[in-house]
Amino acid sequence: MSKREITKQKILASAWELFGENGYDNTTTRQIARHAGVADGTVFSHFETKLTILREGMLSQLEKIGQEVLATEQDKRAVDVGISLIEHYYRYYFDNVELSRALLKEVIWDLDYYRTFDQALFQTVNVDASISEKMPVIMDSYFMTLINHLSQLEPSLEAALSELNSKIRVILA
Repeated sequence: MSKREITKQKILASAWELFGENGYDNTTTRQIARHAGVADGTVFSHFETKLTILREGMLSQLEKIGQEVLATEQDKRAVDVGISLIEHYYRYYFDNVELSRALLKEVIWDLDYYRTFDQALFQTVNVDASISEKMPVIMDSYFMTLINHLSQLEPSLEAALSELNSKIRVILA
C-alpha cells in the first residue's frame, strides 16, 4: 500500500471513529485531520467533502459485510443469499442510525452510485434471469423501506425487515 493510500485509510478510520463518538453532523474535517495526525488540507486532498468521507466509509463497511456474508453463504440459493445480505445491511444501518440517515439524504439524489455497488455485489451471486429482471423493483423497495423506517422517531429493525420481506415475496411471486 502506498503512503498516499495509508494516509487516506488513516483519515477514513479517524473519521469513522469520530462519527461514532460525536455524530456525523458534530464532527468537523478539522477534527478528523487532527485525529488522523495530518494537516487540515490533507483531508481534502483525499476526499472532496465530509460527505465523500461518509460515503466511502459506509460503502467500505457494507463491502466488508457483503464479503463476509458471501463467504459464509456460498452454498445457498441466490434468493437466500440476497435476503441474508439485506438483513446484515439493515442491521448495520439500524445500528448506525445517524450515519445512515446522513447517507440516505445523499442517496436519494445519487441512487445510480449505490446501484452500481449493489450490482457489482450481486454479480458475485449467480442470480437467475427471473430475479435479475426484478432487481430494480427490489432495490427500490429496499431503499424506500429503509428510508421510511429510519425516518421514524424510534426506528425498528424488525419492523423494517418484516415489511421488506413481505414486499420481496410479492415481487418474486
